[in-house]
Order: sequence, then C-alpha cells, then structure tokens
Amino acid sequence: MNGTRNWCTLVDVHPEGQTVGSVDILRLALQSELTGDELEHLAQKAGRKTYAMVSGRSTSHSLASELVESNDGHEEIIKVYLKGRSGDKMIHEKNIKQLKSEVQYIQEVVLEKPNGLNPSSTSPYSSPPEVDAYINEDVESLRKTVRDLLVKLQETERQHQSDRVAFEVTLSRYQREAEQSQVALQRAEDRVEQKEADVGELQKRLLGMQAEHQALLVKVREGETALEELRSKDTDCQIEREKAASLEKEVAGLREKIHHLDDMLKSQQRKVRQMIEQLQNSKAVVQSKDSTIQELKEKIAYLEAENLEMHDRMEHLIEKQISHGHFSTQTWTKTENLGSVRISKPPSPDKPLPLIRVVET
Repeated sequence: MNGTRNWCTLVDVHPEGQTVGSVDILRLALQSELTGDELEHLAQKAGRKTYAMVSGRSTSHSLASELVESNDGHEEIIKVYLKGRSGDKMIHEKNIKQLKSEVQYIQEVVLEKPNGLNPSSTSPYSSPPEVDAYINEDVESLRKTVRDLLVKLQETERQHQSDRVAFEVTLSRYQREAEQSQVALQRAEDRVEQKEADVGELQKRLLGMQAEHQALLVKVREGETALEELRSKDTDCQIEREKAASLEKEVAGLREKIHHLDDMLKSQQRKVRQMIEQLQNSKAVVQSKDSTIQELKEKIAYLEAENLEMHDRMEHLIEKQISHGHFSTQTWTKTENLGSVRISKPPSPDKPLPLIRVVET
C-alpha cells in the first residue's frame, strides 16, 4: 500500500452552465486501495470523528444516492444528492468549509501515520500487510452502518408518510361531517323560523276569537237583561210575548254559537300548545347540533396538535438515529485523479437547501 496515495479527496467544484433548479452534489471518491472503513479507522487513530447531519428535508423527497465507478475504473464514487432551503445557503457553505478543514486534517494524519510506521524506509511503493488487513476489515463495517442508517431513514419516512395520509383522511372526514352538520343546523333553523311565524299567526287569530267571544258574551247579557225586563211587564201583551220568544230564540242561537266558539277556541289552544312543543323540540335539536359541531372542532384541533407533535418527534428521531452512526469521511485536498465535490447553484426558493453539521468528538 502506498503511504502517499491512500486517501480520499473532497473538492468544491462549481461546474459551468448551472441551471436555476440544479442541486448541490456531494461526491466522495475513494481509491480502490483505501475504502471508507480504512479512512474511519485512520480518523479514529487521529482522535477525531466527523458526522454529517442533514436536516430540513421535505417529507416528499428522500435521500438519493448512487454508487458508480470512475472512467478509469480505479476508484469508487458515492454520489449523495441533497436538496435544501435557499435561506440556508450561508450555513451550507460554512459547513462545507468546515468539512474541508476536517478532511485536510485527516489527510495530514494519514500522511504522518504511514511515515511513522517505518521511519527508516524511504520507498513509497509498499506498506506493512497487517495495516492493509486491518483497514480492509473496517470498510465493510462502515458500509454496513451507512446502509443500515439509510434503511432506517427510509422506513421512518414511509411511516411518517402513512401517518400523514391517515391524518389527512381523518381530517377530511371530520370536515365533511362538520359541513353536513352545519347544513342540517341551517335547515333546522329555517324550520324553526317558519314554525315561529305560524305560531304568531295562530296567536293573532286566537286574540281575534277571544275578542269576538267577549262581544258575544256582552250581547247575551244584554239579551237576558231585556228578557227579564219584558217578563216583568204585562204578561198579557202578545207583542211582548212574541218579542220575548224571539229574544229567547236569539239567545239560544247565541249560546249555541258561543258553545261552538268555545270548541274552536279550545282546538286552537291545543294547536298552539303543540306548535310551542314542536318549537321547543326544534330548539333542543339545534342546541344538540351546536354541541356536535363544537366537539368536531375540538377533535380537529386535537388532531392538528397531535400531527405537530408527531412531526417534531419524527425530526427528533431522525436526528437521534443519524447522530448514533459513528463514522467519518477522510480526504486529501491536494491529491490528483481522485473524486470531487460538485456544488451547484442553490435551488429556487421553493426548494429547501440541506443543513450539514460537522461534529467533532
């Protein structure tokens, strides 16, 4: 193993002809002679670890990566495409610079370690075989860790997406129920208003009938008074008798009419009582609909709060899972014929930029 050629390089490349919708491309190129686990092992020996954390990703986009080979076939390239917010451009550039400084430090340590293993040797063509074996053992563990983290992240995204769809379905159902209840409430209110108008009309008729009843009672009393006066007079007068008879007939007719009016009055009173009971029942139904609508609104507010809490938990879980992945990236910035980092223009404002954090332990 060549002590001066076994590293990876992180290069900031701004290609020409970038478009508005282009995204930042982070390309980490590893020599076939030195893989990611070897770099992590060397970084651990140097006493530093590097973590790359990405936050602020959209739930509708997943982390895309691909494994390709370079044109000459001597290196493996892992491309990771990140989309972030335009407002985080300065933070993104700052994190890239910090990552480059970490890479430069690790490269220096990588150069110092092989040189320190055999100080008397000046040949740049070979290294001890036990170092190669130890480094080759670490590369598989690093790749497995990366795959496990990617699988966990994708599972978390799918679970969050399914929960979000279920919440949207429940919210739509409650909204439809609230709209239906609102329509039913409006109809009930219209019926109540119509019944109130009918009750008012019946009450007016009842007042008119009561006034007519009082007038008839006055006439009956007047007739009875006149009849008594006629009876007190000369009973032999035929004319007075005929008049008395006619008055008696009239009084009988008036009494029959009064009886009929009493029956009608009682019937109208029963109808008014029934209308009042129906009006009270309609008001009770309206109050029940109001309470149902209020409960639906409270359920909607509770579901929205639960969705926000779930979203916060998902973000915390993603950050926690990524923070437990103990791996680092080590590169050398002055090496030729290695991979590069392509950083294009920030995307449009509606596409968020990634947040990359580099943590030292």
